[in-house]
Amino acid sequence: MLHIVCALKPEARPLLDRFGLRALPDAPRIYQNAGANISLTLSGIGKSAAVEAVNRTHTFFNADRSHAWLNLGIAGHAGLPLGQAVMVKKVTDAASGQTWFPSRVFPVTIPAHDLVTLDEPGNDYREELFDMECAGFFRAASDLATLELAQAVKVISDNAGQPMDGVNPDLASRLIKQNLPVIENITEQLLALSELLRDLNDAGPDYQAITRQRHFTVSQQHQLRATLRKWRTMQPKDRSPAELVAGKKSAAEVLRYLQDELDEAPVRLV
Repeated sequence: MLHIVCALKPEARPLLDRFGLRALPDAPRIYQNAGANISLTLSGIGKSAAVEAVNRTHTFFNADRSHAWLNLGIAGHAGLPLGQAVMVKKVTDAASGQTWFPSRVFPVTIPAHDLVTLDEPGNDYREELFDMECAGFFRAASDLATLELAQAVKVISDNAGQPMDGVNPDLASRLIKQNLPVIENITEQLLALSELLRDLNDAGPDYQAITRQRHFTVSQQHQLRATLRKWRTMQPKDRSPAELVAGKKSAAEVLRYLQDELDEAPVRLV
């Protein structure tokens, strides 16, 4: 699933229309298209608001680490033209100096730039993008998802020649709307990556059956997940792994038995 976070309604409006997102009556300022696996949350302005929006969305959807996150909105820059969509490659909180480096593993057709998040609006145009939410978004999202699944796209709304005094809700909506093809491409790639990671992390029903009866350390849990994913590919026996290890009392015995079976098994194609 993909969760989009926008500061204000004008930035979000083109996305609500394009993705068919509808307001959820039991979750204020959250919109969803369940069939498309996309949600959008309005955060309001500022870092703290962005943190709260991410955490609220995470709780409402019970999101796991395979869910993707996208911060989308407008930003200023010294020289980039109005309407230019930009991928964020480094985020710095101006107040604390804390930084985040989104790790992008899919191709995009737009440039990538650094971004600085400010506590107050300003006309100090610089060679980095600047906004008021992105650092808060990454502060929260980086704890909830892998960095590959937390990204930010900003559309230039003002620059040194056309300062922020000219930015209004209609302009924000128009700039986002004209970049919908690019935004759609990025959302599709994030959704595909999210689905891939979900499948990779899904160890199947045997995992619950095996761990319910024995104590596994965190390291052993990871090892068991990897072993069960490999088991589904190779299928060395017709019986399920949970049935085969029914008589094994410890986690170490279970892992040793399953690995021995995999080492001896020929590959069987599904």
